[in-house]
Amino acid sequence: MRRLVLAFAASLLAGCVSITETTPVAAAPFAGAPAAPAIPYDNGASRVAREQPAGAYALDGRHASVIWRVRHGGVGIFAARFDTIAGKLNFDPANPANSTISVTIAANSVSTGVPGREGPRAFDNEIHTQAFGSVANPEIRFVSKSIALTGPTTGTIVGDLTLRGVTKPVTIDAAFEGGRFVTFRGKHVMGFTGRTMISRKDFGAALSNPLADGFVSDQAEILIAAEFIQE
Repeated sequence: MRRLVLAFAASLLAGCVSITETTPVAAAPFAGAPAAPAIPYDNGASRVAREQPAGAYALDGRHASVIWRVRHGGVGIFAARFDTIAGKLNFDPANPANSTISVTIAANSVSTGVPGREGPRAFDNEIHTQAFGSVANPEIRFVSKSIALTGPTTGTIVGDLTLRGVTKPVTIDAAFEGGRFVTFRGKHVMGFTGRTMISRKDFGAALSNPLADGFVSDQAEILIAAEFIQE
């Protein structure tokens, strides 16, 4: 199956300055930054990136998702996710382009929700051991190299994605979702979303059965949503 990105992401995105508009901004490699979620924002959240505290943030793995989607049989869309994600963000609100991000995903944390004939996680195990090579390469990693602003609420993150031991550059279209101080945590939290497209064949990701692998598109879409907590 597919290619991970990641990301992140978790990606992720320190490339946004303020968030006063929701109009998508075109960005390579495909048209459009992540579509703004239809879920309303809380009035207590600030949607201006430069108002957020600077410094180190840790990815909140319980409130983050990396979802990958491929086309199956040339028609349908098949989606799955990774359950175990960690990451770091060093945020510069004065100049978000100077921010950096790194994300690590456990390759064996694939979750399809598909029951297997040989056990509840048999299909998941088949994907992560074959397509993602989790035994020899247990981690999928993304490390940012540069960030560019594409609008008041959006940016692109260029970085290195390592999957199956192969490292390739990827571009994540990202959006700042807002930030706020969370009283019960006693810390500031920021939210981001991201989206990218990758070629799984660039990383040698394939199922061992050529017939089954042929039903899976080479292109994979990666959707990222993440909260980062100030350290």
